[in-house]
Amino acid sequence: MIWFLSLPSVQAVIRFILISVFTFSVTIGWTLVPAAQSQLPSLPTSADTNTNSFNSPNGVTRHGEYETASIKSPLDGKELFEVTSPTIFNREEVPEGLLPVEVRAEEVNVRLWRVFQRTYFAEQTPIVTIATLNNRPIINFGDDQSSRPIRLVTVTEPDADFNGKNLGELAQQWQTILQNEVIRFKQLVTPEVITQRVIQAFQILLWLLIASAVIWFLRRLLTRRQQALESLYEEQLAVLTASTPLENVGAEKAQKSEPITASETVTGEETEAKTIAGLRSRFLVSLQHQFSVKRRLDIDKFLKWALFWIFILMWYIGIARVFSISPLLMRWSVYVWATPLGFITLWFGVSLAIRVSNSLTDRLMHSWKANPYLALGETQRIALRTKTISEALKGLITFALIIVGIIGTLSIFNIPTSSILTGGAIIGLAISFGSQSLVKDLVNGCLILIEDQFAVGDVIQVGDKGGLVENLNLRVTQLRNGQGQLITIPNSNITDVSNLTRLWSRIDFSIVVAYENDPKQVLDVLRQVSQQMYSEQEWRDRLPEPPEVLGIDDLSHTGMLVRVWLKTAPMQQWKVGREFRLRVRQAFEANDISIGKPQSITYTRI
Repeated sequence: MIWFLSLPSVQAVIRFILISVFTFSVTIGWTLVPAAQSQLPSLPTSADTNTNSFNSPNGVTRHGEYETASIKSPLDGKELFEVTSPTIFNREEVPEGLLPVEVRAEEVNVRLWRVFQRTYFAEQTPIVTIATLNNRPIINFGDDQSSRPIRLVTVTEPDADFNGKNLGELAQQWQTILQNEVIRFKQLVTPEVITQRVIQAFQILLWLLIASAVIWFLRRLLTRRQQALESLYEEQLAVLTASTPLENVGAEKAQKSEPITASETVTGEETEAKTIAGLRSRFLVSLQHQFSVKRRLDIDKFLKWALFWIFILMWYIGIARVFSISPLLMRWSVYVWATPLGFITLWFGVSLAIRVSNSLTDRLMHSWKANPYLALGETQRIALRTKTISEALKGLITFALIIVGIIGTLSIFNIPTSSILTGGAIIGLAISFGSQSLVKDLVNGCLILIEDQFAVGDVIQVGDKGGLVENLNLRVTQLRNGQGQLITIPNSNITDVSNLTRLWSRIDFSIVVAYENDPKQVLDVLRQVSQQMYSEQEWRDRLPEPPEVLGIDDLSHTGMLVRVWLKTAPMQQWKVGREFRLRVRQAFEANDISIGKPQSITYTRI
């Protein structure tokens, strides 16, 4: 037996309980709103009706010269019949002696609520009767608790005209409807029925708790598997971006522990090309495997998301069912099935759209990374920065969809969104004027990421500032220079940037030698130094190509300018350059090659 729970398990249980209580309380809160409407009716004002006083109010249907409003059962809110009144086109100027139809309907609904209260305490089933007052039928309610009946509704000429019946026929029809409703209510409030419905309600709640426990257990399993997949995904991402192809080639050669001679250079280049092709193939396979892990991770996240919405929908349907079978709560069931359902449907659609957009973004990023026509080093750089780009795109799409959801929520609750949007636009315009530099930073940060101008780990030069890129986000770029200083540059200030380590680097080595040296000897010595350094295993993995001795670039009064280009792996140009200069200095000394010096002329006065 397990006598304790781990802290994550306790937190998960508490979270599920809080979600359950929140769902139940929100549903109850929505249902209590209509209770405030059970007050004495009053004439509508311009604030109660639509913004245009010539439009019909909510709940009123206009049929030419007549307007109708529903009489609803206090028991469950279902429509019993409609009352009719002459149309009032302007609610601000109601003709004398004419009662708006919505006021008349509200009076009848309030009386019906009083009737149901008296029916609950009556020993015998009350009787609905028809009487006549001023030559018009009136429908009364009588019980054994009071000697004076309650007048429910008067059947008028507009009622009979609209329904196509005479006053007596319509009065008998309404009497039958109301009598059946009173009988139904009296049957539902009997102790036996109430006990049965309470038991059913408790059974529903018990099943909800059991199903919630099952969902919690499944989500717990998915969370554990998701954590394992996330760890595997991060490890694969680190492997894909940890090293360059040439470093892998050098590592394979180092395992052989054999020196590379000059005669093996051509064969080594062919072998290197084949090795890089093999590395590229393995890289693409690893990339596909990483994408499959990402898909499994997305499937687990989708299952957790689906379980969450099943949990919400399950509790919503269960609570709505409890309201529909409980006599004391039945009158609010129509509201439970109305506004909350629209709210849940709206946010389910928003949440689903967010997940679909995230999935499409991931697929787009994968197709970008797995492009077979890009070089391996370029593919590695893309794999390194696609995570930042995808997160930025996902955040932007999520923000836009949430705004749409908020606007839809305001519409569901009949809150005018035009004024809110206008105010938001004004506030947004004011903020945009005050934060133009921030917007520029964000836009330029997106362009830097998309165009891959530089990435974390590159050495760049921005104006008179340069260093290693330690941090890069949508707003700022942070560099660490040679003195160890951390330089923060807003992205909007980065207009011209020099990337010193993009895929490969180069050493532009130039030296001035004296005129007395043999030019061919100087060039041969430089070629020997270059070839010797390229053939050594320690430096071969840092030199993707043999150094290129360009020749004599300039002649001046100081001597001959000789230039050599050395193509290196990223971030290796400084180390390779120091070693190459040392070897050139030693080779020149061994071959008696002197460095050029400015020519001087001495004048002697006689």
